[in-house]
Amino acid sequence: MTLQDKLFGFRGRVRRKDWWWLNILVGIAQIITMFALASVVSIANLGSSTTPVAPFEAVAALPAYILLPIQLAFLWPTLALSTQRLRDRGWSAWPIVAYYVVIYGVDYLPETATSWFTGLAPGQQSPLLMAWGLLWIGMALGFFVVLGFLDGTQGPNRYGPSPKGIGAQSPAALFD
Repeated sequence: MTLQDKLFGFRGRVRRKDWWWLNILVGIAQIITMFALASVVSIANLGSSTTPVAPFEAVAALPAYILLPIQLAFLWPTLALSTQRLRDRGWSAWPIVAYYVVIYGVDYLPETATSWFTGLAPGQQSPLLMAWGLLWIGMALGFFVVLGFLDGTQGPNRYGPSPKGIGAQSPAALFD
């Protein structure tokens, strides 16, 4: 499987080692891209303000129409790698897709969709935020363990041959 297939394709299986390295590289590329863009925006806005902006504040201040396409561009390889890793374990990709749809969907909901929440008293908001945070952290940790630490299916499964070559036929067996 080529690097392009691993980063942009959703077929086949990928090893833990490849999943780790490629996710780390995608994460570093995303951080560099976000900070570079935030620096450009910060420098452009410096003419109107004399106070320099911290990099994390500059990233947070980026408008959604700039931030969302960049996040979606980096989400694609992350989803591709996670899908292939789940398939290496013999799972469907739907759990990780649902996780990212919910996470990104909540972040980019229009203000009118969350007005019921902001209408609650602060004492009523805290338990909901706590439950949402615990659910998100629990799912993230679960996926982290499943994708990053648990071994894949030994030998071929319904998603393809083992990326480690385990269970593959020997070339001599093909001529028997």
